[in-house]
Amino acid sequence: MSLNKRFRTNKEIEEAGIRVEYKDGDEVYAWIKCRRPGGRNSLFQKTLSKKLRENRQALEQDDDGSVDNRLLAETYAEAVVVDWGGEIEGPDGEVPAACTKENIVWLLTEEAPDLFRDLQVRLQSRSNWQDKAGDAKNSESASSTSSAGGRKKKDS
Repeated sequence: MSLNKRFRTNKEIEEAGIRVEYKDGDEVYAWIKCRRPGGRNSLFQKTLSKKLRENRQALEQDDDGSVDNRLLAETYAEAVVVDWGGEIEGPDGEVPAACTKENIVWLLTEEAPDLFRDLQVRLQSRSNWQDKAGDAKNSESASSTSSAGGRKKKDS
């Protein structure tokens, strides 16, 4: 295997996203469809760069990392999370919560910051974004199953 092949990722998988599933035993109770945070996701790079530029002063005074974390969550809401489903509660207790930018940021920063860390770790694996052996269209990730469709996130 060449070095190129070992590190090559599939642009279509990076742009379409993978479905990260949360299970209780064999039962999927929630899932989040995400594009790659980085790599060929130019929207992620542009959005994060813009937010960092616009908030430079606040970041310099950010002793606890809360501003940095909020900006990253906003970037995920705008450029990474495509859709979600299952047992995901919204700020008012509604299930399933609408997949909006506001709900994504709330979930990742206020309600379940450990979920945000878990999602970041799961999405870091290069193998999520590579063709699977013998199947160029398979976008299965670790503990995840491919999702061919999915609706587009609402911008409320």
